Amino acid sequence: MSDIVNKNSFARELAKRLNCTNSLAKTFIKEYNDLIADKIQEGCAVKIQYFGVFSPYMRPERIGRNPQTGDRCKISTKTTMKFRSSKYFLEKINNKK
Repeated sequence: MSDIVNKNSFARELAKRLNCTNSLAKTFIKEYNDLIADKIQEGCAVKIQYFGVFSPYMRPERIGRNPQTGDRCKISTKTTMKFRSSKYFLEKINNKK
């Protein structure tokens, strides 16, 4: 069911749809990803209509365990990201539209 589409094949398909070069499509993908990451790093949520919302999430500090030795260690606070799909996108991938 799940074939993996890598960046190169995704860029080729995007280039065909936009009628541009592969290198331009790759540049677009890189800049798009970088812009989302920059905004998340600034603490902003990124809402892309008909796709979803990327929002920053701060994981709190916690105590972890080394699985090999069993030693406890402190895992520091970390910024990560959550993604919530839009209703339109979920309907689209489930063939409801």
